[in-house]
Amino acid sequence: MIWKALMSFTAMLALSTQLQASNETFRDRDWNVRAVDNCGFPNTSRKDPSVSWVRINGDKKLKFTLRQGEKGKCSTDQKPRHRAPYWERAEVRQDPKMRLGSISMISFEATFLEGFTGDRETFFQIHSWDNGCSAYPLAMMKSQKGRLVVWSLHKVSGDGTGAGAGQHREVQAQSVRIPQLYGKPIKFELDLDTRTSPGKLSVRMNGRTIVSDAATSFAPCARPHMKFGVYRPGGAGSSTSTVLIDDVVVKKGK
Repeated sequence: MIWKALMSFTAMLALSTQLQASNETFRDRDWNVRAVDNCGFPNTSRKDPSVSWVRINGDKKLKFTLRQGEKGKCSTDQKPRHRAPYWERAEVRQDPKMRLGSISMISFEATFLEGFTGDRETFFQIHSWDNGCSAYPLAMMKSQKGRLVVWSLHKVSGDGTGAGAGQHREVQAQSVRIPQLYGKPIKFELDLDTRTSPGKLSVRMNGRTIVSDAATSFAPCARPHMKFGVYRPGGAGSSTSTVLIDDVVVKKGK
């Protein structure tokens, strides 16, 4: 099974054409949002950069690659925190940000090509940090030792920052192994309802519900926005992880 996935991965790269990504803005015809460089990328070489566009069968996809030891460029990535000596990151974020008090219907396609078998490897977030609002992500999708997990935020109190920022908990109902998905485009759909506090989060994977109306807390000052790529604890045990992201769409629900 893994051998077939690796053969499919090799064939996909052989058929793809790599294009240099913009230094600042990322958008495509089948996206209705734009993304920007979050805080810099660890590898900007032209040969194999952290973030680049690839064209597969005529369709552009945004490719993220993170290798062991590639520290993120955000200031917090350089510091020991959350049981890691530093943090590795190749990530972009949505701009402009969304607002609380509505239903956001988010969809995107992810194709895992390799890796995502380490500790807390995040490929998608709905973050809520804003200038003057150091709030935690409302939701995170990641690999935990190869197992796909979805986290939602709870126990937010006060202004939702500092000691009241809350905690994350797993809310997915089914167990999925990411290595079994290598080379297969996966459509993820998320419904985030922040009209009440706490809000609600639902997630579907290829039409199958894996999270249903999970309670999701948020800070009053939060400005929700997507972040996608690869973001994980640094140190021993991490391998190269590569994912393609495409078809990023956000709609307002009723």
